[in-house]
Formats: sequence, structure tokens, C-alpha cells
Amino acid sequence: MILFKFAFITDTHLYLNAPRNFAGGLQQQKNSLALYEKLVEQLNAFDPAFVIHGGDIVCGGKSFDMSAEEYEATLAAAQQLGQRINAPCYYIPGNHDLHPETGTKDAYLAHFGINGMGSVCFVHENIRFILLDSQEVPEDLTHGYISTNQLAWAERELKRARDYDEEVFIFSHQLPFPNVEFQGIGSRVANSAEVLEVISPFDKQVLAFFCGHLHLNRVFREQGMLCIVSAGIICYPMMWKQVIVYPDRVEVNSMTVDLIDAFAESEAVQPDNNPYLLGRERDLNFSIPRNPQPG
Repeated sequence: MILFKFAFITDTHLYLNAPRNFAGGLQQQKNSLALYEKLVEQLNAFDPAFVIHGGDIVCGGKSFDMSAEEYEATLAAAQQLGQRINAPCYYIPGNHDLHPETGTKDAYLAHFGINGMGSVCFVHENIRFILLDSQEVPEDLTHGYISTNQLAWAERELKRARDYDEEVFIFSHQLPFPNVEFQGIGSRVANSAEVLEVISPFDKQVLAFFCGHLHLNRVFREQGMLCIVSAGIICYPMMWKQVIVYPDRVEVNSMTVDLIDAFAESEAVQPDNNPYLLGRERDLNFSIPRNPQPG
């Protein structure tokens, strides 16, 4: 019996009037609107209870030479696309969601914040969803940072989960902590040791972390906790995650955005690197056991 379904999408990198495709053509900015529209279509066919966007919604920040006007227009377009999804959509910011000139998060929060915040928590079917804002930084930095105040808030939410016997999913744009493959600070939250210190006492509650940022598929365990890195929509393999929750397990399946020409163009840029981005079968489709549920 399926209890509910949700979707995790990340790194859409929308750029309405992109002058070119970036990363040598791997990133399909000139097709980013069509990719997002096709993604919305597929999400509605999946019919999730809600959608979570893992950040880098647009191409702000330092890397894309986007003007302030284009940034504002693209944020508005991304918001409108999200409103076409037939389910609530929750967003967390990525480093490329910051203003390209000032580095601030104000415009992002005006479109996607909840109560003026980049972080949010909600409970659905006895699972607590904690969405972290890892862009508590002064500008677009590849690494993220989570403030002491936000970590204190997250700890309170984890304590509530423990008190109410809830399981937990945690979301952040960058990795919450390094692993063997991803040691560099550019992959992760800069104060990952503090994040781990707060979260590890609740490892029995945490089903998994979901992240984006790296534009590839990986699943690994660190300190006993499962971390799921999902590929970006903007480039090969153009995947998002279907998450199906059952009483005894959670099934996670990777789905490709069905925009054939953009996919083929991205796939052809650096074919030898494609297996690295795609990941192994165990990174694409897998099951997470749940704690025994009462009743």
C-alpha cells in the first residue's frame, strides 16, 4: 500500500535569454525553459503529494553573467512554472539563486521563501521534512554554510521528531558532510562538522539526506546516515527522483527529463564522463527500509 509520493528535483538552472550553453555545452541553458516545462509535465503525470526543489533554480550568482534584470525575470518565470505543478512545491536556495550583482538572497526569498526564510519544516504522514538553507553566505560561494541559529532550529525539529516518534528526511543544496569521493569544500557545507555534530545523535530517526549541487547521481552512507545526491535537470543525465513511501520502505527511482534533442546534445559533449555523472544502478533506483510502523 502506497502511503504517499513526492518528487525531488534540483539544479534546473533556468536562464530565459541565455546567450549560450555553459560548461562547453554540457549545461543546456538555451533549452532550460523547455526542460523545465517538460519536467513540470512529467511531475504532473507522477502526481506527487508535493515536490521539493533542491536549489540552483536559476543561473544567478557569479558564473553566468546574468544581468540583474534577467535574474529578476527568470526568478518570476521559475515561480510561474512551479505554480503549474499540481502539488505544493517547496524550495531551498542554491548558490546560483543569489543575486548576480549584490550576492543577496532577498529577491529569491521574495519569490520562494516561506515566512521570509529559506528553510522550512513540515510533517507528512509521520515523516518530518527538514529543508535547510545552506546559502547563509554573503555571495555566491561554491560551498555552503549553515548558521548556528539555523542549526539550533534544526536540532529542535529533530528533537520533536524523536519525541513524536517520527522519521526524518533532510534536504540541503550542498552535501551536509564530505565522504571519500567528495572531500573538497566546494562540494559541501563549509561547517559540515557542526552539521554532523547536531544531526548524528538523531541518526536512528533520519531516513536520508537529499542534495543536489554536484550534477550527478550518488548514494552513499556517512556516519551511518544515507545521503542521496541527485543529478541536475540542466545537463546529462537530466534526472529527478520519484520517491514512493510505503509503510515498511521508501522506493527511490531516477527519471529522465524526456527532451530528446537537449539530452542528446548534452550527452555528446564529453561521453567518457557520462558514466561518472550517471552513476551506478544502485545510485539510480533503490529502497530505504523504514522503522517498524505502529499498527
